[in-house]
Amino acid sequence: MRRGLLYVVLAMVWLAVAACSLTVGTTGVSIGDYWRAAAGAERPLTCFLKSLAELPLPRLAMGTLAGAALAVAGAMLQSLFRNPLASPYTLGVSSGASLGAAIAITCAGTGLWLGIPVVSLAAFVGALVCVSVVYLVARLRQGQATATLLLAGLTLGFISSALIVLVMFLAEIRDSDHILRWMMGSLEIVGMNPVWEALALAALAGGVAAYLHRDLDLLMMGELVAASRGVSVRRSRRLVYFSASLLTAGVVAHCGPIGFVGLLIPHICRSLVGPTHHRLLGACALVGAIFLPLCDLLARNMLWWLAAESRQIPVGVFTSLVGGSFFLYLLLARGNRTAL
Repeated sequence: MRRGLLYVVLAMVWLAVAACSLTVGTTGVSIGDYWRAAAGAERPLTCFLKSLAELPLPRLAMGTLAGAALAVAGAMLQSLFRNPLASPYTLGVSSGASLGAAIAITCAGTGLWLGIPVVSLAAFVGALVCVSVVYLVARLRQGQATATLLLAGLTLGFISSALIVLVMFLAEIRDSDHILRWMMGSLEIVGMNPVWEALALAALAGGVAAYLHRDLDLLMMGELVAASRGVSVRRSRRLVYFSASLLTAGVVAHCGPIGFVGLLIPHICRSLVGPTHHRLLGACALVGAIFLPLCDLLARNMLWWLAAESRQIPVGVFTSLVGGSFFLYLLLARGNRTAL
C-alpha cells in the first residue's frame, strides 16, 4: 500500500509539473498570452488550441517521454553491468548520435528527407551504428562479457568525440555553432510528429524491459547466479543491451544528448522502492518524467526571471549541472560510504 501510494503521489507531482510547464510557458510567455494572441482571430479557440499543440504541449510531451526513457535505460544498464556509474551514454550511444548529427549538419544542412528531419535521422543512424560496432567488438572477443561491452563503449565514445571535434574544425563557423548547440541538448520541437516517432521506439523497448524484469534482478547478482536460476544470460544480456540503446537513441535523435538523467534517477528510485525491477522500472519512468520537464521549465525561464533575458539555458547543460552537483554532494557528505 505504501508503494502504491508513492506511485499515486508521483503521478500527482507530474500533473503539477505539467500544469506549471504549460502555465508558465517560455521566457515569460504563458497560456494567457497565447489566448490573448488568438483572441483577434475568427476562431479564437481553434487558434489557441493550435498554438498550444504546436509549441508548449509537444515540448512537455517530449520532456516526459525523454525523461522516462533515459531513466529506464539507465536502470537497465546499471543492472546489466552491475556498475552504479553505468548510464545510457557509457556505451557511446550519445557520442555516435552526436557524430551522425554533426556530419548531417555539415554535409546536408537541417532540411527534410522524405518528411523526416535529416539531423534526427542521421543521429539515430549514428547511435545504432555505434551500438552495433560495440556489440560486434564484444562478440569478437568471444564471450561478450559485460566488462568488454563497457570498455568497447567507452573507447568508441572517445573516438566519436574526437571525430566530432574534427568535423567542427573542418565545418564553416555557422555549421560549427549549430553542431555545438545541438550537442547541448534541447526539447525545442514543433508539432507532435517527433513525439510519436520516439514513443514508438520507447514502447517497443520499454515492453522488452518489463518482460525481462526478473532476468534483470538475477543479472544484478552475477551471471553465474542468473544462469543457475535458468536465465539465458547471453540472450537476456543482448536484449537488455539493445533495448536500453534503442530507448536512448530514440531520445537523442530528437533532443540531442541530455546527460545525467539515466545516471541520477535510478539512484533516487532505488532509495524509494528498492532494487527489484518490477517496481524500480515503473518508478524510474515516473521520476524521469517529472525530472526532465521540471529541469526544462527552470532552464528555459531562469534567465528571464533573473534578468529579463530572452535566451534559454539548454536543458542538457542544466541537467548536467544538477546531476554533477548531486554526486559531488554525495561524495562530500558521505565520504567513502557514498550511495554509489
